[in-house]
Amino acid sequence: MNYETFFEELMERVFDSPVFNEAEAELTLHLKGEVAAPDDRDTDMFIRNTNLKYFHVEDSRLLGDFAEIKIPCRCGEEKNNFLRFDINQLYDLFCKKGWDGVEKQVYESLDYARHIESSASEIISCMDSYEKIRDKLIIRPLNLKNNLAQLENYVYKCIGDIALVLYAVVLDDAENNCLNTVKIPKSVFEKWNIDTDNLMMSTLLNTNVFAMPRLYTNLLEIENTSDSESAFMSADYSPHPLKPETIPLVTTTRKTNGAIAMFYPGVKEKIAEMFDDSFYVAFTSIHEAMIHKKGTIEPSSIRRHVRATNRTFGPEDTLSDNVFFYNRENHSFTLVAE
Repeated sequence: MNYETFFEELMERVFDSPVFNEAEAELTLHLKGEVAAPDDRDTDMFIRNTNLKYFHVEDSRLLGDFAEIKIPCRCGEEKNNFLRFDINQLYDLFCKKGWDGVEKQVYESLDYARHIESSASEIISCMDSYEKIRDKLIIRPLNLKNNLAQLENYVYKCIGDIALVLYAVVLDDAENNCLNTVKIPKSVFEKWNIDTDNLMMSTLLNTNVFAMPRLYTNLLEIENTSDSESAFMSADYSPHPLKPETIPLVTTTRKTNGAIAMFYPGVKEKIAEMFDDSFYVAFTSIHEAMIHKKGTIEPSSIRRHVRATNRTFGPEDTLSDNVFFYNRENHSFTLVAE
């Protein structure tokens, strides 16, 4: 069966099947060569992010055929109910395992997305009670400018152009490397009657337990670096001076959203102790931060590198286009002026 015939049968056999229809899923086809209308930002972001994920290049013109599926969502977190299938990959799967393999992958993904929605509904049902949900709360870092519209009704704290956003964990599936969360609405937070700063601090501590901080000095050996070498905030860690030319990477044990580690209590102070000096921070994505000792490089050079990195990986992974400076003397953490 050639690709064109497979495509036609895929629509009839899988995406127009009773199983798919029962899920009340919404299917949108995005075909190779598609370009978003000038005012259609959502489609433009879908195309660019899809090209980055599947083809490792940013392009405004879609480079393959994709099926976008949205599951009805009651929690306001659309990304938790979004599926995307590369039809070329489904065709390759068909060539190897037939329709059974294709249907198994699509339907299992659909079931998993519905499971996430069900879990989200359970979290939302107890969200009004801080005591019931407090252990589920974490903070995730987002770029403020890229997410300002969607953050309007949710709880967050700004540090420069970074938003530290309050979330509740919906599903933590470590086996499948899947973490799903929902943002906490301001209307819910107001019912808790808790001071914002105290809430953010306690939740940072909670996030610290959920995803512990790690520091790596050899970027080529991150996966082979033991906890005894990277767990720099551990009580039994033997701190050692960092050489001025060293550029450590800071993240968490989970790696995903690992830049949050830079905001944990004591982390910046510990790094300053290891450098015996103040330092610059470049957030090269939402997942990590690169540290430069003061005096080893001009912040303008760091900024150029960060912005080039952000252009490569796109807005979905961008945390900041700026450079931050931690002053060891007064413990301040501020944006470096251009």
